[in-house]
Amino acid sequence: METETALCKSRPQDGYDAYQAQPDQPLSEAVIEAIAAESDLDALEIADEFGPLYDAIDPTALDSLFQSAGETNQTVGCVTFAYAGYRVSVDQTGRVVLTERQ
Repeated sequence: METETALCKSRPQDGYDAYQAQPDQPLSEAVIEAIAAESDLDALEIADEFGPLYDAIDPTALDSLFQSAGETNQTVGCVTFAYAGYRVSVDQTGRVVLTERQ
């Protein structure tokens, strides 16, 4: 797991796909939905195909990471990890950016 300021502050460009979590949606669910949409798999098939999310990151920790940040549009942080063949970056606004790993 790492932080990547460039991915967190930039808008998606070629090679990047961004998804926005719903206001009350846990970030771990947003990550799974983003990968499901990008890979054309059902969200329930993701764990079968790539292993559970908790093998890459603790979903509870991810969900609580930005919980106390409040509802601001200013990015105060970002977490990046590898899962399901993607480099996944999540910020406190609920934006999920997927980049295919090479």
